[in-house]
Amino acid sequence: MPFSSPRSGNTATPSAGELIASLLGDAEGIDSGAIAAACSEAVVWEDIASRTYQGRAAVAEMLNAKFPRCSRLAVERVAGNATTGGFTWRREAVGDATVYGLRGTTYVRLDEDNNIAYVREGSEPLFKAGPITEAVLKAATANVDRDTTPPTYTARTPTTAQDLVEYLWREAYPNGAKPDVALDLFAADVVYEDFNYDAPFVGKPQVKEFVEAFDIPGIDFVPLEISGGDAACCFTWRVKVNGRDGPEGISFYELDDAGKVSYVRDIPAVAPAPLQRAAKWLSPKLGVFTPRRPTP
Repeated sequence: MPFSSPRSGNTATPSAGELIASLLGDAEGIDSGAIAAACSEAVVWEDIASRTYQGRAAVAEMLNAKFPRCSRLAVERVAGNATTGGFTWRREAVGDATVYGLRGTTYVRLDEDNNIAYVREGSEPLFKAGPITEAVLKAATANVDRDTTPPTYTARTPTTAQDLVEYLWREAYPNGAKPDVALDLFAADVVYEDFNYDAPFVGKPQVKEFVEAFDIPGIDFVPLEISGGDAACCFTWRVKVNGRDGPEGISFYELDDAGKVSYVRDIPAVAPAPLQRAAKWLSPKLGVFTPRRPTP
């Protein structure tokens, strides 16, 4: 079906990322009925901060509970092609763009009829466990030896954001690449948001230190679904720890005009903490306790 914005009447066919961003980023608030109507009957909607919902009715009920009419998502960056995509966002109060709330990322895949078939969304945890996560992963893999087998991947220069993600996570890293392979593809002024940490890593030196800290033997980052997109790409993933399934998450990469990675947002799956449940009730518009200013 051609996409029609629930309020504008626009019948142009957008990319998958534009579709989900238009539906969830409506300036007048989230219309759960319109979003459910744009879904397939068997839609699967994963909220990695809570649980998975299946079917139009369940999605509509979830959206109604999560987003009161005073709340909306402000679209920040969009990626996608005709069938897959995603966008980064922050929560706002309807009619007030001066106060910034909870941040997140949403991935979407459409079916052959252009209906929403699958969504994964992730939002930032209110408790940032970055240093603890690093220590836990290193402890869990303390007895794993680093692989000294020579790399077997073929080095190349990716031409699009989708190609870059495919290259790093399905070609290079699984076949022995080191962090410098990715760092060579990052811009000097890259901004890297990992929501396990309070502040973003800004500039290649900070990002280098962060990326190398998580180059841990026994930890494998496995992409699940990768969206299309020339300038930006959204993808879902799972971490394997000593060969066993570990945390899942969602990421967004954006390239600059030179084809270098200028922006990254990583969001790991976390179980809702008491703080987040309290924030939902005390601040239904924003989902956080205090106003948040935008990051670089």
